[in-house]
Formats: sequence, structure tokens, C-alpha cells
Amino acid sequence: MKKVLVEMLKDKGFEEQPVENEILKDCDGLILQREWSKEIEVLWHGSMIQTFTVRVFVNQKSGICHVAYSKDGREYKSRWYDTVGKRTYNAIVETARCAGYDF
Repeated sequence: MKKVLVEMLKDKGFEEQPVENEILKDCDGLILQREWSKEIEVLWHGSMIQTFTVRVFVNQKSGICHVAYSKDGREYKSRWYDTVGKRTYNAIVETARCAGYDF
């Protein structure tokens, strides 16, 4: 079950990021990240590019993960999940959808 979330996210365009921290390497940690961007209209400014990033850390030894959501480089939500299965995947998809980005 530990590989289910990783496989589903990679199928949806998430890319594996290098793990440089020794503690994260010891727990067989894996970091996946995906970034979306779109052009939005801003009053008094005109159009600008808005980015949305989802960064997922998966501890493959214990089966828990941490998900951080960022808009324009500023983290606005993070959450720990005690499973790395379909429930966690659905929560990530729903959060991205509510932010206005298609998975």
C-alpha cells in the first residue's frame, strides 16, 4: 500500500525531488512535487501569473506523509496523513480542485 500514493502521483505529473537531508534518507523518504500556473486578472494591475505548488513527503518506512500547498511561493496549508493510500490521494486532488487547478 505504501507505493500506491507514489505511483498515483507520478501518473499525474508529480516529479521526484532530490532528498538531501540524512534523516529523510534514513527513513527511506521520498519527495514528490508538482506546480501549476495560470494567468489571472488583477484589478489595477492587469494580468499576472499565479502558481500553485503541491509538495508531498512520503516516509516509506512508516507509511505516513506530509503535504504542503503553496500559492505564489507562500505556503498556506500543510497536513500530515497517517496513510499513503487512496484517501490521501483524494484529499490532495480535492484541495487542488478547490484552489482552481485540475489534476
